[in-house]
Amino acid sequence: MEAELRIVLSPPFRISRLMETEPVGVPDIQPWYLNRIVMAEFGDSPQELLYFCRSIEKKLGRTKKGQLSARTADIDILLFGDDEIRTGEMVVPHPELAKRRFCLEGLREIAPERFIPGLNKTVNELFDEMEPSVRNQKVGFISDI
Repeated sequence: MEAELRIVLSPPFRISRLMETEPVGVPDIQPWYLNRIVMAEFGDSPQELLYFCRSIEKKLGRTKKGQLSARTADIDILLFGDDEIRTGEMVVPHPELAKRRFCLEGLREIAPERFIPGLNKTVNELFDEMEPSVRNQKVGFISDI
């Protein structure tokens, strides 16, 4: 997936460690997920980035976009510059950003002072003020091979 993203994104790249995370809020028993946060430049619109992300998901075997359903790949756009976007297809900043520990862990690794529009706090501030239910989410870091 990273190689595919490098085709459409431009340096500088900032990439968090790979994280294994327990599924949160899903109705079915699912295996733990692998997550990574990637930050880079993109020279086109947020809608074009969404199109590329969906294309990569499809190449990786994703057949449908269903909230909380099992899937082979899921690429979310957490942030897009300082933009706040609300369309039928996307909401940026991602509405679950501060509710998912892996998002805060990964962003804290690569951009701790990054200001999150709409939430009006930095990543570090969000991390430090994490709700207990978020802090208790299980995240394990995997050494890169």
